[in-house]
Amino acid sequence: MYRGLVGVLLSLAICSSAFAVEVDSSAVVMDEVVVTATRMAEPRSKASASVAVVTAKEIAARGATRLDEVLQDVVGLHVVSSGPAGSLSSASIRGSEAAQVLVLIDGVRLNSPQYGQFDLNQLPVALSQIERIEVMRGAASALYGSNAMGGVINIITRSPEETPSTQIGWTEGERNTRIVSGSTSRQVGDFRYRIGAETKASDGYRKNSDYDQYTVNGLFGYSPTEDVDIELSVYHLDYESGIPGSNSWPSPDAEQEDKRTVASLKVVAPVGPVKLTTRGIYEHHRNDYRDPGGWSPINETHKIDTYGTEIYAEKAFAGQTFLLGGDYYRDELDSTNIGDEDQEHGAVFGQYQIDLMPTLTMLLGLRYDIHSDFDNELSPRAALHLALTDSTRVRLSASKAFRAPTLNDLYWPTDFFSKGNPDLNPETAWEYELALDQTFGDRGRISLAAFLRDAEDLISWQPDEFFIYSPVNVNDARIWGVEVDGQFALCSFATIGGNYTYLNPKDRDTDEYLVGKPRHEAHAFVALKPFEETTLRFDGRYLRYYPEATRKNKDYFVADLTLTHAIMLSGVAIDATVSVKNLFDKDYEANPGYPMPPRELFAGVTAYF
Repeated sequence: MYRGLVGVLLSLAICSSAFAVEVDSSAVVMDEVVVTATRMAEPRSKASASVAVVTAKEIAARGATRLDEVLQDVVGLHVVSSGPAGSLSSASIRGSEAAQVLVLIDGVRLNSPQYGQFDLNQLPVALSQIERIEVMRGAASALYGSNAMGGVINIITRSPEETPSTQIGWTEGERNTRIVSGSTSRQVGDFRYRIGAETKASDGYRKNSDYDQYTVNGLFGYSPTEDVDIELSVYHLDYESGIPGSNSWPSPDAEQEDKRTVASLKVVAPVGPVKLTTRGIYEHHRNDYRDPGGWSPINETHKIDTYGTEIYAEKAFAGQTFLLGGDYYRDELDSTNIGDEDQEHGAVFGQYQIDLMPTLTMLLGLRYDIHSDFDNELSPRAALHLALTDSTRVRLSASKAFRAPTLNDLYWPTDFFSKGNPDLNPETAWEYELALDQTFGDRGRISLAAFLRDAEDLISWQPDEFFIYSPVNVNDARIWGVEVDGQFALCSFATIGGNYTYLNPKDRDTDEYLVGKPRHEAHAFVALKPFEETTLRFDGRYLRYYPEATRKNKDYFVADLTLTHAIMLSGVAIDATVSVKNLFDKDYEANPGYPMPPRELFAGVTAYF
């Protein structure tokens, strides 16, 4: 193992000494097109917000088998995993809670109206079908409304191309872990389609941590003219898992089953001088939770149906862009605990961007949300983008965001232990950011950002005088921090990169640090191409937390190693991957009380026809 690391360092030394050697410009993608920051396609270098992009190529090189593994190296994003694959996993951006991060798939919301957050392990599509993931860091309610206090994760799937594409993947891993996926796509004239499926299964490494999951998805598009496009997408997830609980409160008999279907019909067409986008959305989610062995046996079923529609118009001319739109959602809950409850919420929003000078761009945004259960919310946003030179850019922004109480917060039934609170107010926050982006030709880039978030009316479940827990608007918080992110191609066969986040999250009333937030989080990787079709990648991450009574390890370092090799066999392209996760077999917990897996070996092949 250590000889291999010495070899990596020796290769880097040789590469550095030959720094003038021609680099592989594709190793560092300099200016991807992003859509999340403004809902309109634009180069990332001109975006008015901090946006990180994880490409399909990076996902494959990382050897990831789960979405949380893909996201855990993104600057400013902290992943909280409660154990092995299949366990609850959530995302925090700049010290936010999981329910304050909006997760989208092709622009469609995945956050649960009942729980507020999205479990990263329940992604309804295979990683191999993802084109890229855009992570917008910072308050984004001016465009996206509730749940976007911390930021937005937008998962964008692959678009069919004229050349037919079929792929089949097979991965085997520790503890009888098996992942099998397949998809086929093509564009034929004005029509396009993509159909995919995936199965996952594992015995788990703790008692009652086994899981089974399968997904099927389809995308069908039709473009009768260059300006008109109709697209139907459907995603279905069927998931079943044991719920082992924490080491302190194990639940060896608990089980959970989720069935989820998400459908979207989107139409894009010109209407007069503007480009109009309309979308209809339907989602059905059924969750069953059973624990017959507990002190009080549990058998719960929660079904929720969401109906939504979105519409917005955009226009670009003479250095200016306009965006004007609105949305409406209705959530209907049928729960054995809560009963039948429903809520309605809608919004109107607008955005205006103008080039004040050739080097200075200003963006103004405003959204007004109307909700059936609480006061309406106004979310403004303003940003300036200054190009000091072609390679140096400065961004300054201020924005307000909110998060609506969940259906559980509002309507949880009263019993001996807990009750809901229908009088809750939304959480709100103002966030300010100053950022610097620097590129170095086609060799690399570096970004530096400082941010401050002041949050009010944060919702916390607390006991009353009778020790019955109920959600209340009690906490105010101030979170500030610094992010540094960079990536460089040293030469044609070596790329390095990494990022660092410092976080200072405090309750403004008690001056105590918020629980579960890391003070320091650093990631680094080295990618070597010793041969044309072979890549060796070493990833390491270090986290140091603020002191917590329940946390076993105040800090930890975890590393992964991945080897990928591409071959051509009888006209079939094959990518082979071998990865070692938790390379040094560290004993650590990302979520206190939930141990992460020891060293794991995975091997897989993907064939392309």
